[in-house]
Amino acid sequence: MASPTTRMTTARTDLDHFIIRNVEEMAFEPSEWEAATLLEALTLPRVTVTRPPDEQLLAIGMRPNDCHANCAAQAANDPEGLSRHVWGWYIHGSDLTLHSVVNIGWDWYCLTPQTTSLPSRFQFIPDSQIEWRASSGGSTMDAFRGGKPLPLALRKYPYVHVHMRNDFISLIDAGMSAVDARNQVSTKWSSDLLKLELSVRSCPPAV
Repeated sequence: MASPTTRMTTARTDLDHFIIRNVEEMAFEPSEWEAATLLEALTLPRVTVTRPPDEQLLAIGMRPNDCHANCAAQAANDPEGLSRHVWGWYIHGSDLTLHSVVNIGWDWYCLTPQTTSLPSRFQFIPDSQIEWRASSGGSTMDAFRGGKPLPLALRKYPYVHVHMRNDFISLIDAGMSAVDARNQVSTKWSSDLLKLELSVRSCPPAV
């Protein structure tokens, strides 16, 4: 079986590289801190965000999979100074994914073109406790919350992402493209996650 480094090196496109890295990063070790932070974030107020068509975003120079930089650029280059860069959590199934959007007046916008089909409107949780610090090398910024570095997402079912990663790796090592492997694994596990969520909701509370 190929190693993560080998898979990243042999990725055929930037999208392949992004998908492989994303899958690997979502399979990190669970912790009590992650579980507690997820529950806390879910209590915060939500807003509805609109995602303009990808072709419009690409035409104004927004880059796929680079939400933090896109929103920072919009806020910095808005001649009227009305755009506010807001970071928080994109509600993605049972997970909360670290994400950036912009607030302009009463409206909220996602400025990041997507590599897969997603709804044009979605729920977002602004989180004022997230802060950004310069990385050790000083060339990038890293997200922190409560003094702890933030992962790519807060997961309700961490072990599911480990299984998804293992399935994905098997398909990649068998020669499938990263896009096709991602889509196949996502289809399979979306159904399983829905069943798991329904079974959890149907369980009576402990007494």
